[in-house]
Amino acid sequence: MENQKSFKSTVWTFAALYAILGILFMLIKSPTADPKNPTSVVLGFVSLFIFIGLPVLAVWYYRKQGNTVTLGKAVKLGVFIGLLGGLFVGIYAYIYFAYINPAAIDQVMEISRSVLEETGKFTDEMLDKQMEITKKFFVPMQLVGQLFSGLLYGVIGGLLGGLFFKTPNEDY
Repeated sequence: MENQKSFKSTVWTFAALYAILGILFMLIKSPTADPKNPTSVVLGFVSLFIFIGLPVLAVWYYRKQGNTVTLGKAVKLGVFIGLLGGLFVGIYAYIYFAYINPAAIDQVMEISRSVLEETGKFTDEMLDKQMEITKKFFVPMQLVGQLFSGLLYGVIGGLLGGLFFKTPNEDY
């Protein structure tokens, strides 16, 4: 029973940390930031390493508490952390774009439109249609996107954590 309590405690602790850091990164890197800006690129890579590193750190922490770590348990830990953390960040993003700053959606659409126009592959009519569809689904897709990215980061981080911190000489 203590093992289950320790697992849940580790999940909730690191999911909360994931959510706090995710929201901070959203505040630091404005959702309307130009994707070509070098600062945005650097922050993107930093956040990638942090959000993959959190499940790795969680597996290490779980093992340091004296628990047995298998590869499956490490991936499970990473998945739960990523899903919960992604859910919390997604809910924040949903609230931000739907209620706090809905004008940011128009700014994001303008940046997206300019990027697509630069490719020269789309007519104005095609761009208008695409922007209309994107704007309609933008807010709900923030939640879905955060859940999906949290799941992906959790699986990768849990797998790496399991490979690095798996309890040796255990019969599974």
